[in-house]
Amino acid sequence: MSNPFRTLWHKWKALPLPWRKRWLAGTDLAGNSYHYFRSSLSQRPRRILTPSTRIQFSDVLIPVQWHQWLRYTRPHPPSVQELQLDVQRQIELKKLAAAADARWASKPSVLDAPRRRNQELAVGDGEGSVGVVGRRGESVGASEEDRGEGERLGKGVKGEDVRDSWGEGERGRGKNPFIKERPKNPGEGWQPESWQPPGAAR
Repeated sequence: MSNPFRTLWHKWKALPLPWRKRWLAGTDLAGNSYHYFRSSLSQRPRRILTPSTRIQFSDVLIPVQWHQWLRYTRPHPPSVQELQLDVQRQIELKKLAAAADARWASKPSVLDAPRRRNQELAVGDGEGSVGVVGRRGESVGASEEDRGEGERLGKGVKGEDVRDSWGEGERGRGKNPFIKERPKNPGEGWQPESWQPPGAAR
């Protein structure tokens, strides 16, 4: 419950009387006071912060509402009730954020045990689920399901080895159609002859 004498004193200090050079605009929850003051360089009253004597100057924290008032982004100073509601809102927001983080941490992540499957080569993740895939789709150290999938990847529609047509199988002697041939240099196959020392002159 607020002190009635303090409330009456703040109302008296907030009156913009003609002989006053500055008057009270309001206070925050930390005890800092904010004032209007007249300046000869400006027609409108200026705004200033007076920190509390119970707080170190380096530890003074200005609420967002009062910071807006000091920057002339809001015309009227905030009330104590508005500051209390904002503090309660921040507390509830922190609780909701902590609950959301706990729910997110309880869910399994796909990054915990990555499963990498490749047609030609797959390195296992250390759990024995995926191993090295051989030339014919057989995986070393993999399960039956993964081995069957590797066989399906290595075979075509009619059961033929697709990689044989690219020169990677045992029967195929073809070329990979996706690899362009590099133009050959005329002197690419040239090799220097072995050097023979000349005979000694007699």
